Amino acid sequence: MLDLNNRPGGPNLIVTAKTAHKVHFLDAATLTLAATIDMPGSTHELALSPDGRLAYGTVYGDGVFAKRVNPDRRIVVIDLASKSLQRVIDLGAVYAPHGVMMDEHGTLWSSGELGNAVLSIDPSTDKVTPIEVGSTAHWVAVSHAMAKVFVSVKQDYTVVIDIARRAVIDRITLPQVFEGLAIAPDGATLYCAAQGAAELYVIDARSHALKRTLPIEGADGSKRQMRRVRVSPDNRYVVVTSNQDAHAAIYLADSMKQIASFPTKKSPMGMGFAPGGTHAYVCCHDDAEVFEFELATGRVTRTFPTAAGCEFIVAYQ
Repeated sequence: MLDLNNRPGGPNLIVTAKTAHKVHFLDAATLTLAATIDMPGSTHELALSPDGRLAYGTVYGDGVFAKRVNPDRRIVVIDLASKSLQRVIDLGAVYAPHGVMMDEHGTLWSSGELGNAVLSIDPSTDKVTPIEVGSTAHWVAVSHAMAKVFVSVKQDYTVVIDIARRAVIDRITLPQVFEGLAIAPDGATLYCAAQGAAELYVIDARSHALKRTLPIEGADGSKRQMRRVRVSPDNRYVVVTSNQDAHAAIYLADSMKQIASFPTKKSPMGMGFAPGGTHAYVCCHDDAEVFEFELATGRVTRTFPTAAGCEFIVAYQ
């Protein structure tokens, strides 16, 4: 099953530079800049439409969690062919939207931090349905196979939402508070990265049972920090970044053996996967630089600069 939120990489790149309120377009082969467009606010994360023609971006507002400045209420709609801002979806309230994903029915799912909610958005009508999750939702991950949305509720638990019912059906408590989460391409496995320890959790997406707890070798387990996790589209690799450590780790997905780790520039955040299945990218937010690296070895092959605050990157057709 194709994961709409984690497709095989294409020849084009789109990168958010949230602090500068910009989005960059690049050629994936040469890493040359093709275009830059201005955003109406600090745009954090992106999700592609099912047909791959549009990108939806969350306009979070300035600042960071617990130190928000002018929190926002918008989703931008970017036309990828023309590399232009097509329109803006008003969410109807100041939610500070952050994580965003698309389900197979064409519904957009966004966290709404200030509303303690996850937002179900119909892009064809701009109808917004908030689903109360009880605390501050930050990132979301969609399992198409299980018809569920998993939500990282910052400083607490994982909320599980049934897509058809638009309702919370479970809360998963893990050994440590976590933040980053990702779904395997087949939708069967959920990965969560701890904040308070250098640990990665492997969870059954059907039963919600914790299957394994893995150390993140090379990361500082004593330092509380944001960690993010992504799975390669071919389900061969799992990549974890540790924000304050400026560190990335790579695992083989079938055995969950850690095969590499490497230092990055400051504040590694969003990751994407290059065409061909051999390389990936990581946005180093505080140094405004993107690393391209080999998934099999962790060897950094190329870098390129961005405007301030690169957070999220997608390679697309």
